[in-house]
Amino acid sequence: MPTRPRNLMEDWCREGITLATAADSVSPAAHREREAEFGQSDADEARAAAYLHIFTGNLPRLEDKNGRQKAVDLTLHDAGQLTGIAEVTSTLDGNFQRNSAQLRRLVEAINLRYNGSDFWALGFEHGWTLPPNRDLSALSEHLCAQLISASETPGVDIDAPVKLAENVLGYRVAAQSPEQVRLSSWNANIPDSSEDPYLDRLSTYLSTSDLITKKVEKLIAEKIRLRSNRQHLYLLMASMGDSGGLLPISPSFFTWGSFSCPEPITDLWLDGGTGEIYHWNMYDGWVFHRVNG
Repeated sequence: MPTRPRNLMEDWCREGITLATAADSVSPAAHREREAEFGQSDADEARAAAYLHIFTGNLPRLEDKNGRQKAVDLTLHDAGQLTGIAEVTSTLDGNFQRNSAQLRRLVEAINLRYNGSDFWALGFEHGWTLPPNRDLSALSEHLCAQLISASETPGVDIDAPVKLAENVLGYRVAAQSPEQVRLSSWNANIPDSSEDPYLDRLSTYLSTSDLITKKVEKLIAEKIRLRSNRQHLYLLMASMGDSGGLLPISPSFFTWGSFSCPEPITDLWLDGGTGEIYHWNMYDGWVFHRVNG
């Protein structure tokens, strides 16, 4: 098994065609047809449709429409013939989306209480959990008191982080906004598993995620109904939340570990907004496509 890549510029998976080059091979009429089809669609589906169209050359159509339940999101076509089906989803979990709103309210509450002289950025690290709503006021009061105390303590290293609570750190920053306290990072829900090979972690996520299981079940059913030979799963990769640690940041990640993908997926696409799209297919393995430049 390949070891963890020390230099992210080495040991890359194969590089495929760039977005710009691939887009040139799609006719303007086909681009317009896709844009008309997905003009009123969810932004994630429209993005996935565009990249699938450009990199496969197959025209996507919206399948999950007109109230049809349990249909796949997209179908792919070439010369009017079905070439594949696709499901689109995000790895950003619902818990993170709900909790992040609460966390912003917590920081707002701290700003209302805080009257110290320093400006702070708060980091909520791995292992921290959001308390129940009823305890947020007490937590904001505690963190505010710790910040005020740190501001008034003489002779401290102003560049060193201050521990405000378990897995909560405060960092002194220059005045950048009217708010004296702002949120710097929330890594609390990102798994602390960076030493595990990336492809092993990705495989585990695909085989254990309830969300992915539901998508796989839909692909199985729709493969039979539509008589599809290619089943695509397009994942918009989150940088935060339970699966934030799976954000791919280098092609070297895709030679690190062993990969397995649930059947009947034949093509897996990872889109993290990092400047590359990563594509696995059951015949050729991993390749990355540059989307910038």
